[in-house]
Amino acid sequence: MDLVYDVVVVGGGVAGVSAAIAASRTGARVLLLEKDMSFGGVLTTALVNPMMTFHSSERQVIGGIGQEIIDRLVSMRGSYGHIDDPIGFVKSITPFDPEKMKSLLIEMLKEEGVDFLFNSLVLHVSREGDSITSITTVSTGEQNRVNAKVFIDSTGEGNFSIRAGAYYNIGDGSPSSCQPMTLVMRIGGVDREEIVSYVTKNRDDFVISEHTDLSYLGIAGFFSFMKRLDDYGIYFKRDRLLFFEVPYHPGQIFMNTTRYAGYANKSKELTEAQTNGSTDVWRFMDFLKKEIPGFEDSFLIQTGCHIGVRETTHIVGDYVLRTSDLIDRKTFDDAIAVGSYPIDIHLPGSAQLKTISIPYPGEYHIPMSSLIPRGLANVILAGRAISADHTAFSAVRTSPLATATGMAAGISAALAVKHRKLVRDVNIDLIQREIVEMGGIL
Repeated sequence: MDLVYDVVVVGGGVAGVSAAIAASRTGARVLLLEKDMSFGGVLTTALVNPMMTFHSSERQVIGGIGQEIIDRLVSMRGSYGHIDDPIGFVKSITPFDPEKMKSLLIEMLKEEGVDFLFNSLVLHVSREGDSITSITTVSTGEQNRVNAKVFIDSTGEGNFSIRAGAYYNIGDGSPSSCQPMTLVMRIGGVDREEIVSYVTKNRDDFVISEHTDLSYLGIAGFFSFMKRLDDYGIYFKRDRLLFFEVPYHPGQIFMNTTRYAGYANKSKELTEAQTNGSTDVWRFMDFLKKEIPGFEDSFLIQTGCHIGVRETTHIVGDYVLRTSDLIDRKTFDDAIAVGSYPIDIHLPGSAQLKTISIPYPGEYHIPMSSLIPRGLANVILAGRAISADHTAFSAVRTSPLATATGMAAGISAALAVKHRKLVRDVNIDLIQREIVEMGGIL
């Protein structure tokens, strides 16, 4: 079957959903392709929770479609909205119910008239010069040829752009340098009162904000217990437990603690990480029930549908965002979003976490030129696929910023179609004006 659209978005995480909505609002006919059977990416399929962060130390820096998603989740009791980070790592966190997010994202796309297909992978890319003319998608039982004027890559790894011939790097220069993967668990039967009592009496065993009242349970710690992991034959290494309460579900938490090294773009290594996580989970539950206060009666509800992937490939854009750009708080004339998450590197093969704070107020700009893959004329990057070096990527990979870069990508794509220009040649003042009108913050 032949399909014709103005803009095709590949990848239905929050970046891709935001891009599709923004492009449709700006007047384009849009198709969104997703390989899984739900939208939300790692937030819904890998249970990554909470979102962080919509705020710098000074102000809210993420608005627009990302904020619309949160507002609507709050109205349907699917989120508490933005709350102070009890760990003090960032200004705010935004816990949410992933099942309600799945439904909401579908509703928002339908309201905006976006066409979408689940279970769709890009099999082939056709090019004329530097422009993609069409793609072939494959799903169970069928193939489609899809024509479009502009394509948005929100695949996380930038795999669509790579298939189209984009330049890219791997990790910090090699597959072994990629940040490890995590299988997140949803656990019930947790006694929050016992945990709060233990934390209150043993604050030195936790990373905790001095101002938190633990009215919301976000815990990083139990450091003194973690050396006992080896006694349970657990595969991964980690120096702390990290978990957060599920909104409106008393006694339930998301546990984001496991770590598995590997290069997720290699099926064998991805399979090994998923296998280790899926078999480790019961030994880890045994450890929690026997060792950690408040987990004596806990039980596993689910693990993520797939292991959460932090890092694989980095597309080389017209501009590659550098670590120094973040630390020096470099300003860009073509800024399309503001980030505020710190540099946060999970070291492969280690239990340690390396963090670098951004100077006050902790803000940095994302330029439009980092959303344009070098050598491709009609592709725009969004979300984790934007162009950044290994260390800068560890800060810009998070979901709130993904909604902002997705919105910018969608607006830019629709304007390129409307004005019959290459994506590089769309007037940046026009893009920035549309971003602000859609509620974005620059």
